[in-house]
Amino acid sequence: MKLNAVSLGVFLVGLCFAGEALAVFPPARCRQPRERRAFDAGVRSGASLVESAWNAVNDCDQVERFADLVMNNLDSIEIPRESSDYVLCRVAGIVQGAEEVVDHTWNRCDWECRKEGELMARIGGKLYCDLSISLGGLGLASDIIRLPVRTCGLAFQIGCDAEFIGYTQNYPMCGTFTRDPFTPVWNQTRNNQCVYNPAP
Repeated sequence: MKLNAVSLGVFLVGLCFAGEALAVFPPARCRQPRERRAFDAGVRSGASLVESAWNAVNDCDQVERFADLVMNNLDSIEIPRESSDYVLCRVAGIVQGAEEVVDHTWNRCDWECRKEGELMARIGGKLYCDLSISLGGLGLASDIIRLPVRTCGLAFQIGCDAEFIGYTQNYPMCGTFTRDPFTPVWNQTRNNQCVYNPAP
């Protein structure tokens, strides 16, 4: 019997093999020494499958492709009928090892992209405040339209927007230029500063 990766988790839940997925703890049926070795080997194998998928992509803007590669790797897993606990524990380990690395990769991408957005916000926020204070306010420019973005771009823009607002509101003598009548130019500057431009 071959199970695709989507149904694999459901299958293992039915066998009481899941429920502690991201913690990477062996299920109850996998705690005897032989089954535990199978589970641990599965964890390493599952982690390796996901790491190889990430190494092929290595780009937070390409998480959809990464997800496809992960699923293609997991689709090769086969569970023969009436498999022993040893085999099932290995498969349970593969699933948990894969989930752990996927979770880590997603979190890393979110963190890195968000931090880049926050840095861009501080750079643009400082310039906005310094010029506004020096000139007594800025005029409106042209809006930059935000196009649809992927995972990294979304994290970048969310981090940038929040940081720009907080940074400029707390910048010495800049608070005035974040409120009416300067709100439109302040919002436009934030929007334009926080547009995500992925590397070519």
